[in-house]
Amino acid sequence: MSRATLDVQDVSGMATSEFSTLVESDVPVVVDRTMTWDATGYGAHAETGVAAPALTWYLAEGATHSGFNLFYLLQNPNTVAADVRVRFLRPSGGPLEKTYVLPPTSRTNIWVNVEEFPGIGLALASTDVSAVFESLNGQPLIVERALYLDVPGQVFGAGHESAGVVAPAMEWFLAEGATGDYFDLFVLVANPSASDAAIEASFLLPDGTVITRPFTVAANSRFNIWVDGVDPLLSDTAVSTTVRSLNGVPVIVERALWWPGGYGQWYEAHNSPGATSTGTVWAVAEGEVGGTRDVDTYILVANTSPATGSVKVTLAFEDGTSASRTFAVAGRSRFNIDVRSEVPDAVGRRFGAIVESLGATPAQIVVERAMYWDAGGQRWAAGTNALATLIQ
Repeated sequence: MSRATLDVQDVSGMATSEFSTLVESDVPVVVDRTMTWDATGYGAHAETGVAAPALTWYLAEGATHSGFNLFYLLQNPNTVAADVRVRFLRPSGGPLEKTYVLPPTSRTNIWVNVEEFPGIGLALASTDVSAVFESLNGQPLIVERALYLDVPGQVFGAGHESAGVVAPAMEWFLAEGATGDYFDLFVLVANPSASDAAIEASFLLPDGTVITRPFTVAANSRFNIWVDGVDPLLSDTAVSTTVRSLNGVPVIVERALWWPGGYGQWYEAHNSPGATSTGTVWAVAEGEVGGTRDVDTYILVANTSPATGSVKVTLAFEDGTSASRTFAVAGRSRFNIDVRSEVPDAVGRRFGAIVESLGATPAQIVVERAMYWDAGGQRWAAGTNALATLIQ
């Protein structure tokens, strides 16, 4: 019942390295990774570790236009090379394919903006894009994606990162989301199938109101839902989202949140893939309140059940102590736990968190964690988000 932190740059030989990481334990653990850039920490992203490599991976989010720089990060944990085919899905024009060889026990970086294709050159230099990764020689791998946006005076001023998912699904759940003058919220959908997908997005508001809208995602394409503009009730609110296929065509779903204001004003972002199932116990490894960066941590809960649920949050600190609070979460709603105000013992400390749905018939929930901090005199200059790890 504790949280530990490893600053990788303090490990011998790792002060200036690009790398992937494998973490092994003699008991079950939850692992997150946070990366910040510049000495001031003006930008950051984070992700939860994946449990195992796989032969196929999918990413819904991606853009190379309007100042975005898109990178795919591939880990080959095997002792032999992995042959990997990448299928790039665009909003229109059909997919493009390219094959890569990943050396044994290596980390490979694909800068999508500058990838060339025979006869058509830099065909991905200015587009939205999703991707499918397939191992061609039976060697499983790990896939993540980093997306950065240059802003005036700051290279990669904004950025987010997410691991891929290993399969399309009929239903997806997103706990985090906010709209309004400060936040822009996007739900990204990839359809890797040869048939169009008829999907239904349901937006769960804090008071239990649910707004539902249908969309069509073309075959082998990438689709974008700007949530702020879907309905007047979604123009300025906190929101969780569920997405389900109505016609049996499975899809991939992620969510991106940018701030502040609209495009041209953004200086940071975070992103997470959706969960494909709900549960009753979730855990996150990362969390902090206060400190030299004045960090804020929020735990976001989507209650997908129709009835109000009782949710217990336990913070596990680095010294082995813990603190708990229990909350009532309305049915079919999005709930926000501001750790600074709800758990005063957390101020000035770092922690992991376990979130449990209680009762004889516990509500089905989905959990994410968002963190924000100040840098260079700018409020919430940096921020991260991660989907919690489902325990049961």
